[in-house]
Amino acid sequence: MTMPPPPEDYSTGQAPLRGNRPKEVEISFWLWIATVVLGVVGMIAMYSQINQIRAEAINRVLAQNPAADQSTIESATTAGFIIGSVLGLLVVAAELVFVFLMRGGRNWARIVLAVLGGLGVLLGLIGLAIGGGSITGLLQLLLLIGAIVTMFLPPANAWFQPRRPGF
Repeated sequence: MTMPPPPEDYSTGQAPLRGNRPKEVEISFWLWIATVVLGVVGMIAMYSQINQIRAEAINRVLAQNPAADQSTIESATTAGFIIGSVLGLLVVAAELVFVFLMRGGRNWARIVLAVLGGLGVLLGLIGLAIGGGSITGLLQLLLLIGAIVTMFLPPANAWFQPRRPGF
């Protein structure tokens, strides 16, 4: 008696085929991409005003501590911008990886995006509440909420459910 072949090729680690990707997953994917693009545009806009932002930061520190060494403050401000830039680019890269994995059907990536997106929504709302928001930030917040919601609509939920191999 021979056994039927397994439903998937276990040697390659390939997941069973899920069928057509629902439009909700595709919409969520593009909303995530738009959110990332707006974030990068915001970073570029910030860097176009870096001298003004840097001068304001230095003046704030000197106002609080007039005896502070200005060259030390300038060095710390520059280091802060560099560290912030590197971390920002790492976050963008990781977010893009998770977005593409989510689009490919990885439920764990969808969960990671939901957690990170939830934190982003929380921080965005706090920013708006303290008056630090901009039109771009508000648009990014709305896109982020849309991306999270569409990932969890019923057709998307059904598509992300694990498939059990059968004979």
